[in-house]
Amino acid sequence: MLHWSVIEVKVSVCVISDSSRLHEIESTWDTLVNRCSENPFLLSGFIKQFMEFSSSKGWTPLVLVISIDDTIVGVAPLKISKKLGIQFARFLPNIWFSPDFVSDDKYREICLAHILGFLFKTLRCQLVDLTLPSDSPNMQIIERKCKTDKIHLHTKKEKGRRILPIRSTWDEFEASRSANFRRKFKRMERNISRLGSWKIRYAENEKGEFDVIKEIFNIERMSWKERLRSQRGSKADPDLMIIWNGAQYVVKNGFNIKWSAWFLELDGQELAYVLALQYKNVAYFAKTTYDERYERLAPGVYLVNAVIRELFDKCQIRKIDFLTDLPFMQTWTSLCLPRIRITMSRMSVLTALIKFALLSRRAKDVVTLVSKRSSLIADLIGS
Repeated sequence: MLHWSVIEVKVSVCVISDSSRLHEIESTWDTLVNRCSENPFLLSGFIKQFMEFSSSKGWTPLVLVISIDDTIVGVAPLKISKKLGIQFARFLPNIWFSPDFVSDDKYREICLAHILGFLFKTLRCQLVDLTLPSDSPNMQIIERKCKTDKIHLHTKKEKGRRILPIRSTWDEFEASRSANFRRKFKRMERNISRLGSWKIRYAENEKGEFDVIKEIFNIERMSWKERLRSQRGSKADPDLMIIWNGAQYVVKNGFNIKWSAWFLELDGQELAYVLALQYKNVAYFAKTTYDERYERLAPGVYLVNAVIRELFDKCQIRKIDFLTDLPFMQTWTSLCLPRIRITMSRMSVLTALIKFALLSRRAKDVVTLVSKRSSLIADLIGS
């Protein structure tokens, strides 16, 4: 006679809404992220920054920690808000940080079941609006879970991120590009040289010999982005400070991550900068911009190319993640990984989306939104 034994496990969900409490589990959190993810922006030092920024904007951070038999096996960096009687949830980091749920592969199904159960059953969220990387291991599980639990689900491709694999020397890579590629950068260098003496300066972690963030701010103030910030009533780029403060915290705590900053300088004047993070042999181009007074020189593109060349030559990086998909990035790579927006709701997804639109748009804009998304509406009605 066969005897079957059922091993029961104790699953618990801990909620952290105060960033000051994150330090209680940061070592365990970072160990899990380091083992199960390549994304440095999911390390606790960055999540703490995202939590503080979200709180300042009226959101409630909702960091879920899933434990099995008192061992942390999954984390979910979320935030929630309630407006007009509708409770909804999103990821804490913005989409260009490629947020996702992090869990041990062995417990992924359990983690996602408890995350969705907590959002829909415990918190009674009417809408969960998440954007995940297209290669997320969680996507199919979420789809199956929504079908089983009769949760309305709609998916839609969103703007992705450019990826540059590093599989050769720089000379081999340059030879694989068009002749115009080489001519373009030689022409840029000649144009810069005509204006004076120039150089590229570099700093990393605590080895910088100058005030890196001060010089970054100097360039940001002269950037085309400054006009957009002024129009929006913003004094600074919040993502820049999240990246900078998060990186300083993680490096200070001895984690295996490195920040690097490059500056293109002409006669003592900074023209452009690139701020990158290096984690698990991947370089993430976190921020870059240029002084728009020198736009005709294309200093930003020239510096990015110089940084890419240096990363090729050092042979320490296996790929570069640009995080976004701006047109100029096609100069180096055609590989673009999309992101997938998933909208989950207990009510009709169409009803939820229209209500959700009311949260962030004037009522008269909803008609425009609906009319522009006629194909989307047809899909949603079918759901």
